[in-house]
Amino acid sequence: MYFLFMVLVIAEENRVSQEKWNDKIDYLYYSYQPIVNIHTGATLGFEALLRGWDDAGFSSINDIFNQAYEERVLYSLDLHLRSLAIDNFYKNPAFLSLKLFYNLDNRVLEMPDYLSGNTRKILKRDGLHPNNICFEISEKHEFASYQTTHKVLQDYKSQNFRIAVDDFGAGYSGLTLLYHSEPDYIKIDRFFIENINDDSRKKFFVSSVVNLAHMMGITVIAEGIETADEFYICREMGCDYAQGYLIQKPQVKLSELKIRYPFVETLTRSQSRFVDGDGEQIFREMNRIVPVQLEATTEGILDRFRNDHKVRNLPVVNVGGEPLGLLRGDDLKKYVFSRYGISILSHKSTSEGLESLLFRPPIIEVSNSIENILELYALNTEMESVIITEDGKYLGILDSSAILRILSEKQILIAQDQNPLTKLPGNHSISKYLSEILEDRDCGGKICVYFDFDHFKPFNDAYGFRQGDRVIRLFSDILKENSEIPKEFIGHIGGDDFFIGFSLEGTRSKLILEEVHNIIERFRVDVIPFYNKNEQENGYIVARNRNGRIKRHSLLTVSAAVLHLKGLPADCTTEIISERIAGLKKEAKKSPGSIVYQVFRAESASGGSPEL
Repeated sequence: MYFLFMVLVIAEENRVSQEKWNDKIDYLYYSYQPIVNIHTGATLGFEALLRGWDDAGFSSINDIFNQAYEERVLYSLDLHLRSLAIDNFYKNPAFLSLKLFYNLDNRVLEMPDYLSGNTRKILKRDGLHPNNICFEISEKHEFASYQTTHKVLQDYKSQNFRIAVDDFGAGYSGLTLLYHSEPDYIKIDRFFIENINDDSRKKFFVSSVVNLAHMMGITVIAEGIETADEFYICREMGCDYAQGYLIQKPQVKLSELKIRYPFVETLTRSQSRFVDGDGEQIFREMNRIVPVQLEATTEGILDRFRNDHKVRNLPVVNVGGEPLGLLRGDDLKKYVFSRYGISILSHKSTSEGLESLLFRPPIIEVSNSIENILELYALNTEMESVIITEDGKYLGILDSSAILRILSEKQILIAQDQNPLTKLPGNHSISKYLSEILEDRDCGGKICVYFDFDHFKPFNDAYGFRQGDRVIRLFSDILKENSEIPKEFIGHIGGDDFFIGFSLEGTRSKLILEEVHNIIERFRVDVIPFYNKNEQENGYIVARNRNGRIKRHSLLTVSAAVLHLKGLPADCTTEIISERIAGLKKEAKKSPGSIVYQVFRAESASGGSPEL
C-alpha cells in the first residue's frame, strides 16, 4: 500500500510540475547563429540559441535547465524545445541542406523517462534526415557515467546524427569527454578565442587542440569570434569553421540568415599571409576515389578492393556526403582473400556495424595550407593519408607522396616570385590577382592602389642602399599592419613600388581613400628619423639630381594612384589595367595630396574618357 501511495504522489507531483512548465514554455523561442567555413564563408549550419527565458521568469538559460533537472522534467522539456527549434528552422526550404546545432544538456540521460528514438520521430514528421541535426554536448555538467554516455552517444551516431563537443576546455574533463564521445566537431570555448592575438598561451592551447582534433579526424569550430584579429589567428592555427559576432549575431528572423557570408572570404584575403591558398594544387594531386556509404552491401565493398588494385583505402561518407572515415585494405585483407570472408564480414557488420572497421584519418578542408597538413604528418609518421573536403563534403584522399610534391612545388614558386627584401608576393602574384578580378567582371567593385616613393633616389645616394632597404621595409611593414579596412592583397612590384588590392564588399570607396591617405601620412612621419638632425629641421636634403646637379630635395614621401574597377568590359586585360595605373602614377606625383582617384568603367577601357 505504501508503495502504491508513493507512486500516486509522484504522479501527482509530475502532473503539477508539467502544468507549471506549460505556462512557462510559451515564452521560449529560438534565435540562430551561423557556423561558417573559415576559408570560404559557406555556411555549415546554425546553432539554435534559446531566448525568452527572462519573460518566462528565469534568471538565466542555465536556471531553466537546472530547475527542470531538479523537478525531473528535463527530458520532456528538452523534447519540446527540440521540436520547437527544428520546426521553426526548417520552415525555410533553403536550409534543408544545412545543419542545425542543438545544445543537449547531458543530464537528460539521467531522467527516468529518457527514451531513444524520439528525435527521429520529429524529423520523420517533418521529412528531414538525422544528418541535419548535430547535438552539442558540453563539459559544463559532469557526466554521471561515461560508460552510459558513450553508449547513448554511439546510439545517436548510429542513427546518423552528428555530435559536437561544445565549450571545449572550459568544463570538468574535456579530454575524457573527447575520448568517450568520439565527436564529429569540437567547438573551442570563447575564453580561448578572446584576444588570442595578444596571448601566446592561448595560441599554444588552440594550436594543440586543433592538431589533436585533426589527428583524430575531428573538425574544429572556433566560437565567439568578435574581431578580425581573432579570426586571422584562428584561421592561421588551422580552425575549420568560425562562429561569432564578427560573422553575424544570433537572428530570430530566418530571412536575416544566409547560406554564404562573402565577408568571410574577403577577410581570408585581407592580409598577404593568407592570399596564397594551396587548394588548386591539392585538388590536382589528390586521389578522387569514389566513396561508399555505410549502408552499402558487404559484397559490394569487398568487390571494390578485389577489382581495383589501386584502391588501398576506401572512403566512407554519410547521406550528406560528409566523410566518416576509411575502410583500409590492410584491415580487410583477411576478408577479401578468405574463402568465407563475405559471410564473416556480413556477420560482423550485422552485429557491430561497419563502423567497427572504420579508421578516422585527419579530415582537412581543401582551402587549408599544405603546411598545416604537413604538420599533421610530422606529429604522426604512421599516418598514410588525409581526407580532403570542400565545405565539409568529401572530395578525395591525399597521401604522403602527394603532400611532398605540393610542398616542393609551392616552395619553388614562392622563391621565384617573392620579393627577398619584404617577403611580399611579386609581379606574378599581382598579375594573378588582376586576372581573378577579370574573371569576375561583375564583382561589385575592386580598388587597386599603386604606391611609388617620391625623392627616393637622392635619399639612396646620400645614405646608401642599406638605409634605402630599411626605408622600403618600413613601408612594407606599414602596409602589412591591420586596419579597420581589410586589404585583400598586398604586393611588392619591385624597388620602391608597391601594390594593394581592396574589395568594396562591406565598405565604401571613401573609406578606402581615407585608409590610403593614412598610409601616406604614416610613412611621411615614420621616415623622418632616418635623416640626420639638420635635415629633419630643414625639411629637405641636398643631393645630386638625375642630371648630376646639386639641388635641394624634399624628404621622402609616397604617392598613390587609385583605380576603382567597376563593370569591366569584355576586352579588358591585365595589361590595360596596369597601363592605366602607371599613367595615374604620374598624375599622383603632381597632385597636392599625392593621391589620384579614377573610376575605371567599361567606356574608359579602350581609350574613352575616364570618370574622375
